[in-house]
Amino acid sequence: MKEHERLQPHRKRDTMSTWIGALTGRNQVAEPDKESVRRKMMGALLRRAREAAGRSKAEVASSLHVSEYRYSQYERGDRDLSLSELETVAALCGVPLGYFFDEEAALEGDGIRILHRDRPRLRNKIVGTLLRQARLQSEKTQKECADLLGVSPGQISQYEYGEQEIPLSELETLAPILGVEMSYFTV
Repeated sequence: MKEHERLQPHRKRDTMSTWIGALTGRNQVAEPDKESVRRKMMGALLRRAREAAGRSKAEVASSLHVSEYRYSQYERGDRDLSLSELETVAALCGVPLGYFFDEEAALEGDGIRILHRDRPRLRNKIVGTLLRQARLQSEKTQKECADLLGVSPGQISQYEYGEQEIPLSELETLAPILGVEMSYFTV
């Protein structure tokens, strides 16, 4: 086989890993990254809840104060949403927050109150306080948590003081390290 033919990937598998495999002599497809898979699963659940509630993407995006394009990124699994955004979607679609984490919780049918305009800000402070409490109890430093997430210790401080929403993926990463379940943050 000629060199240029060996480097040409098959049309059906025209991916970066195919090119790398052709160059290295290994034709293995890389495993999908866990965060990407988690976002895709969350996106599918968001879409299912929205469609079951008969809501449009524009309606849900408006309630989150984001563009329809950004909300579409959530449903496609291209972007993470925050816990307060997830709570808003759950309330709007009439599903318990646990629906997005646990099928049993989705079947319980807990009552949900519609979130008020200032609740997300209060929620950030509550989640931040719980995050700080869990971190201190597990004897982890802000730097250790920051290194784990690939962010600065100042970012962890902003999360802990409710100055910035913590992305759901980061909260899910930290919870087991801090020795708590995700339900710990959903009071």
